[in-house]
Amino acid sequence: MYGNIIDIKRFTVHDGYGIRSTLFVKGCGLRCAWCHNPEGIEDSIGLWHLDRQCIRCGACLAACPEKALSSDAEGEPFIVIDRMRCTKCGRCVEACPTTAMSFDGQRLSGEEVAATLLRDGAFYGESGGGVTVSGGDPLVQHAFVLEILERCKAAGAHTAVETCLQGAWELVEAFLPLVDLFIVDLKLADDRLHREYTGRGNALIHENYARLAPLVRDLLTRIPLIPRITATEENLRALASFVREHNPGARVELINFNPLAENKYLLMNRDRDFFRNMVPLSAEELAELYAILEAEGLFAVREHRL
Repeated sequence: MYGNIIDIKRFTVHDGYGIRSTLFVKGCGLRCAWCHNPEGIEDSIGLWHLDRQCIRCGACLAACPEKALSSDAEGEPFIVIDRMRCTKCGRCVEACPTTAMSFDGQRLSGEEVAATLLRDGAFYGESGGGVTVSGGDPLVQHAFVLEILERCKAAGAHTAVETCLQGAWELVEAFLPLVDLFIVDLKLADDRLHREYTGRGNALIHENYARLAPLVRDLLTRIPLIPRITATEENLRALASFVREHNPGARVELINFNPLAENKYLLMNRDRDFFRNMVPLSAEELAELYAILEAEGLFAVREHRL
């Protein structure tokens, strides 16, 4: 089976126990306004023009057989892509001398991906590590991901998936025999706000979490801290109460806002107004939010320690 991936990163340490290899698959059921991997929202492979790397040589214009590229000498970006005409043949990517034209992923077989993930098996054994599938979200290309996990489990690797649980319960259930560690992201407790900032309500996510928690031995809950949106006392108290109800004593990790994601939006020529004036939370602010978790009897995971 073939699927579309963003990347495979080897020697990661933030996506589960020990030293790991992390697969980032394309496609997500949510459309979070703050998404830190915007290239992974769609499950199809997209064409980028990275204006900062463009030397305005025009090689891509000459290479495109569909005339899907045009130039604007006074504009930013210099190259404009007509996505209705573009067939993603890749000739502009091949012609570009600076990688200003590039694809945001690649299509690989499950066998190829599993072989790459298992390449560092010796390090997994020594460090207690393994392989992690993130995204995007593994539930979108579930059949492709399940094949990869099956191959990794057969090789004796510890497996983890990071998911927002936006999918039918039958999909989540299919992962149970093949996953050692579930890393579940929860964003907002309020359904209206969840719909406003992620494009979907949270009822399905919360239902799946409530069903998943008692069935798995290893579950880490993560909450991304987006200033003024998710990183509020009201939201943390509501989420902590929800987690405690369905997963008493759960391990919960707060993921501080990372301003580096804004660079991806710049490279993709996408609007960055959402990130304007956003900065990571201070140590004092983090401590206050972690105190909320601990007051609910939850185990606060700090500094990406599992």
